[in-house]
Parts: sequence; C-alpha cells; structure tokens
Amino acid sequence: MSDYLSELESFWDEFAEDYEAIQQESTLPIAQDLREFLFTQELLPCHTFLDLAGGTGRYIPALQTAVKEYDLVDISEKMLQIAAAKSAEHVRLIKQTQEPFLAQNKHRYDLVFSAMNPALQSQSDLLAFYHISRNWCLLLRVIKDEDQLFSPYEEVNPDLALNERYKSFLAELHIPFQTKKFSYTSYEMISRDFFQAYFADTFAPAELVPITQKIFGTTHEKLNQSMIEFELIYFQVVK
Repeated sequence: MSDYLSELESFWDEFAEDYEAIQQESTLPIAQDLREFLFTQELLPCHTFLDLAGGTGRYIPALQTAVKEYDLVDISEKMLQIAAAKSAEHVRLIKQTQEPFLAQNKHRYDLVFSAMNPALQSQSDLLAFYHISRNWCLLLRVIKDEDQLFSPYEEVNPDLALNERYKSFLAELHIPFQTKKFSYTSYEMISRDFFQAYFADTFAPAELVPITQKIFGTTHEKLNQSMIEFELIYFQVVK
C-alpha cells in the first residue's frame, strides 16, 4: 500500500467513531426512503449487492433484509468494526481500497451502490464501478446542504457538485440514467452568541458586528431553516 493510502486509512480509522456519532445523531430517514424507492422501482429485492465505500454501514439496517448476499467494502478497519455490529450473517465486510477491488472484476453484482464516496472522482472510476455490476448501478450524494443563517457567509462545498460530474461522464459514455431526489427540511433556534462564536475566526469584529445585526436585529434568537437534498443517480448496465 502506498504512503498516501496508508495515511488515508489512518485518517478514516481515527475518524470512525466521530463519523458514526454524526450518523447516529442524524434524524434524516434517507436510508429507509431509499429502500422504499428501490422497491417501487423493483430494483429490490436482489440476490447480490455491493455497498462500495460503505463506511460504518449506514445503509445496512435498511437494505440487508432485501438482499441475499450483501458485500460492504471500505478502506478502514475501524469503520468495518462498527459496521459489523449492524450486520446480519449474510453481510460480508471487506477491507480493501476501491481501485484494486473494482479491478479484480471476478465477481459481478446484481446491484452496486455507493453513497457519498470521496474516492469516486474520474470517468475511469465510474467505468470500473459500472463494469462490476451485471444489472443496476446506484450513486447517492448530497447535492444541497444549506440553511438561512450560516450558508450565505460560508464557502460552498465543491463535493456538492460531484453528481453533475457523474452525469457528464455518463452522457459522454452514452449511458442513459435516471435521477431521484430526497429532500428534507429542519428548524432550529440559533442564538446571537452562538452565531458570533461560530464566525469568530472567519470575520474580524468590525465585519461580524454588522452581519450579526442584520440577521438578529434586536432579538437574541432566530429560527434557522436548514435544507438538505440527496440525489440518487441510477442506471442499468447494457447487456
């Protein structure tokens, strides 16, 4: 394994527990909503299923009962240990990096799935992902993650545009695809003090004071609306 991959593995191992805590704190029913959609499209149930870069197994509880053989692949041993606690006997946890796993091509799956995969970047990555499936491919990403109070003053995460890159690759490869969006809205009261502390290292006091005044006026708290949108890109392998 290269030094880069070793560092990457160490990063995800160290982040695994915090990553799982973030997942557990999320109240978004995306896993269950995805399951229901896949059933309506008759993509589930299936026999063999690949969860590529599956991390701590966020989608295992929702999907494993609809699959006879569920393989989850991830680079992090710590991630896989957490995923093991959610897994039934027919779930196989595989510690391997993406490129060599996809390159082996000895086993093809009825359905291949990857959610929020940071390693799926290039057209060649997408083609390798496509070729390990014998039926359907599913790519799930967050394409919008914004709120009313903080987002106007933050940089946009470039990963939110990755699905558009995938669509361009698929169009260039003449692979037809479909999309499905899952949108969620939540509300939270934010205090003036919290807002100022959050941006204390981003703006100088002379900049932050008028921003805070514009948002809060004479009030101490403000209701913040947050919006997150997932997009599923799904496409069938040409036989």
